[in-house]
Amino acid sequence: MSAGPTAEQGSGRLEPLDEDACLELLRGHAVGRIVFVDGDQPKALPVNYVVEGRTVAFRTDPGTTLDATSLGRVALEIDGIDDAAREGWSVLVTGVGRDVTEAIDDWSEAVRAAHLTPWAAGERRRWVAIANPTITGRRIRHAPGPPDA
Repeated sequence: MSAGPTAEQGSGRLEPLDEDACLELLRGHAVGRIVFVDGDQPKALPVNYVVEGRTVAFRTDPGTTLDATSLGRVALEIDGIDDAAREGWSVLVTGVGRDVTEAIDDWSEAVRAAHLTPWAAGERRRWVAIANPTITGRRIRHAPGPPDA
């Protein structure tokens, strides 16, 4: 008979989040980490972003480290953590970074029409969108404890 989970095992259960729940979380936040490979090194940098439909986009300056995101495989990750409750959630958007700064197609124009004021200094004229995204997420929760006797 098991005495229950040990501290090493944890007691939280992982629940997948559907795409609609992931998009709602993405729309409710403004900052995530963009993950990409620069040369042969993986990097993760904070960016503020906007969601248009199911597209996530951010702004940057030409000539920055984020140049590596254009036409490369990228990911954007956001999360919410409650350390005290040992619960949380994460959302991951993966796809190809696409520079939509000067593109004249409807999708690119809709992305650029979204209100996004960069937090970082500089003009941040270049728009990068995550094209053809895969959006996944999960949440860890703990089962409610037994009622008080």
